[in-house]
Amino acid sequence: MSAGSDPHRRVEVYPGKEAVVEFDPELTFECVDGCTWCCHHGVLLYEKDLFELADHAPLSASTTEARGETFVTKEKKNREHDVGADGQACYFLREDGLCALHAEHDWKPARCSVFPLGVHVEDGDIHVSVRETAREHCEGLNVSERPVIEHLDAFLPELLWELNDPATRREL
Repeated sequence: MSAGSDPHRRVEVYPGKEAVVEFDPELTFECVDGCTWCCHHGVLLYEKDLFELADHAPLSASTTEARGETFVTKEKKNREHDVGADGQACYFLREDGLCALHAEHDWKPARCSVFPLGVHVEDGDIHVSVRETAREHCEGLNVSERPVIEHLDAFLPELLWELNDPATRREL
């Protein structure tokens, strides 16, 4: 990808599936030990996520409905790692600060994979940017040598192209 004056770059993420990238191509990201900021928000589950989650956890305990959509439940956490202002965090956040789904099953919901990026659809194209809240709170931005743009498939699950509205602004 050549550097140009246009900050928006069209990148093929999967064969025949492109995203318009709206962030600096030099941006790097790697989760930082002890940072659980992204686990303080309700995670929207897409239908495919629900089917996968059912293989790993009881849906009645781990999910909740809000505005006709299904989210991972947030619960009170008594732990030394940060939790949200309400004292709650994701149902799957373990005491050691790791995600039980990712650590134990090598899987995470699509919305978790996307973080710290934000996704929206514009003129029929998927656009990807860095969430403003991530810029403010995420400790993993620009701390590694892992360029996000070279690993977009790790952040953007293929199912996003199947959805009518993959926008990431919806929260619990």
